[in-house]
Amino acid sequence: MRVRRVPLLVLAAALAAGCGRKIAPEAPLLVLPARPEPLRVAQEGADVVLRFPFPAKTVQGSPLTNLTRVTVYREIVPAPAAARAPEPPAEAAERERQEKLFLQRAEAIRDLTLEDLDEVTVGSELVVRDSMLPLYLEKRLGRVYLRYAVTATRDRKRVSPLSPLVSIVPRVPPAEPLGLVATVEEGRVCLEWLAPAGMLDGTAPATVAGYAVYRRDESEEAYGEWIGVVPRPPFVDEGVAPGKRLVYTVRAAPTTDFPPVLGPAADETVADTRDVFPPSAPGGFLVLAEEGGNRLVWNPVLSRDLAGYRVFAKDGEGAWRLLADGLADPAYYDAGAPRGRRYGVAAVDAAGNESPREER
Repeated sequence: MRVRRVPLLVLAAALAAGCGRKIAPEAPLLVLPARPEPLRVAQEGADVVLRFPFPAKTVQGSPLTNLTRVTVYREIVPAPAAARAPEPPAEAAERERQEKLFLQRAEAIRDLTLEDLDEVTVGSELVVRDSMLPLYLEKRLGRVYLRYAVTATRDRKRVSPLSPLVSIVPRVPPAEPLGLVATVEEGRVCLEWLAPAGMLDGTAPATVAGYAVYRRDESEEAYGEWIGVVPRPPFVDEGVAPGKRLVYTVRAAPTTDFPPVLGPAADETVADTRDVFPPSAPGGFLVLAEEGGNRLVWNPVLSRDLAGYRVFAKDGEGAWRLLADGLADPAYYDAGAPRGRRYGVAAVDAAGNESPREER
């Protein structure tokens, strides 16, 4: 029986067709910086201030490398007097349309290189200031609103999606509040201040609709968000942790618009919240003579940081001496006490502050 031989070239072609099938080439993955967000805007004195996180991720969520610049865009839009800044669009289609229009009309007001970014980095954020002095000189404050957005670029050409659009109506703000003083009480700090002398353009009296209060730890470089807004002083910062040195400042706003138009900050004041406040003295202190000794009882002291009680004794004309310390319960039995012995009891808190002494 003859065996038909298959030429080697034909066999190779058949194997190539079955196992080495060609796949259409795919485009290389385009690595872009992630959309910078959130973008926050506020007016501080004569500046509009933008805050946003330092670009650190790609659109795929991996760490961003080769960041080359960050660009800040601004659009000036005419608006009637007392107009409010428009809210960002909620629907995706409208948002995309607004972003396209913005890019057609906006100008790049800051193009920050890596060296520039070092100067505007505060913690994990970039803080960019835009002076309102030109608008003030043109007498346009209060008659326009400003829209801002940001992009990040890597490798000089790969630009991130545009950040969310943020808007603000810049106005002439009040000058700085005066005479800020902090009074430390147990568990809270009370702030008092005086109204600004006038507006930043020199007109007087100042028009103030509210005050934003800021707090930071003394070890921190910058303030975060305000901790409260009040129409007038005082402001009470409740629930303050003891053992801190806290720095406060206050800014005034001419309207109740949001985001607020804030004037320059008042001179800072420091509040030392070390616990120097003793608990109240024990009440209802009684000495009950019993066979073999004296029983001491008193009312519990209601203090959130109570550590215990101390009992003191004094015999005749002698000096007071500590008889017992660290008592958890409001009672003590003095076995074998001599006649005529006098007693005192005091409460002590966790910081070691001792209350006034009740004596019998």
